[in-house]
Amino acid sequence: MHDFTQFVISGVLLGGTYALMSVGLALIFGVMRVVNFGQADFMMLAMYATFTLWTVGRVEPLVSLLVVAPSFYGLGWLIHRALLDRLTGARYAHDAQIILTLGIGLLLQTAALLIWGANPRIVNTSYSAISWTVAGFFVDAARAYAFLVALLAGTVLFWLLRWTTLGRVLRASADDWEASEYVGIDVRHAQGVAFGLGIALTAMAGAVLTTFRPFDPFIGQQLVVLMFVAVVLGGLGSVTGALVGGLLVGLTEVLSQFFLSPSLSPVAVFGLFLAVLYLRPQGLFGHRGRTL
Repeated sequence: MHDFTQFVISGVLLGGTYALMSVGLALIFGVMRVVNFGQADFMMLAMYATFTLWTVGRVEPLVSLLVVAPSFYGLGWLIHRALLDRLTGARYAHDAQIILTLGIGLLLQTAALLIWGANPRIVNTSYSAISWTVAGFFVDAARAYAFLVALLAGTVLFWLLRWTTLGRVLRASADDWEASEYVGIDVRHAQGVAFGLGIALTAMAGAVLTTFRPFDPFIGQQLVVLMFVAVVLGGLGSVTGALVGGLLVGLTEVLSQFFLSPSLSPVAVFGLFLAVLYLRPQGLFGHRGRTL
């Protein structure tokens, strides 16, 4: 029982990070109805930005969040304004936006490969190899800090969406574009803000992941699958669903190592994915998908 509880703790900590990297994708889809296939590559770029800040200026990843989050929000907003927004209203705009995000992801992969090379990197901070003992259980410090960042970001996002004017604008835009425009809401601006926030949230996940997971320019190809699984599990467009879905993916990945073997973790994750889709095709929180 002790070993099982230990694995549950590890799964929850890892799931918190997965939740943070998935919630940005859910936010973008919820407001824009666009699947951003380049989402994980923005996270990869944030990981390299964090790595560069660490190697050049010895800036701790937790501190680098103060730079990474606003920088990637601005990057996301600019990309939406310069590229995605130009396609809004055009014929086949939805398909074109999906292809465009895929192309942006490939461009980011190539740029990272040319700048940083293909060798795996990791940020070895003062707490990367530290574990605490709490009530007889080991708690990995790096994953615990990452979980706290995810918890804080999720709380702030929930407050933003539920209790602020911006949140009401985003939820209205997600519910009905045309009705929102009729009452004076600038839907295109709301979509730009949502895209920027979605990229920033995923970038934050990338920053904290660097302390315990090696990465290379192609890590996005590995993690984007987990992101989509988490988002679909929770219900497309549901921020709450993405948070819960990320936790479930993390728990399933770790507990499958306890009951089965590490090599079967992907099988267990997709098994959960198929089971939920079979029992509840709209996802766990699918009924809330159009209101974030």
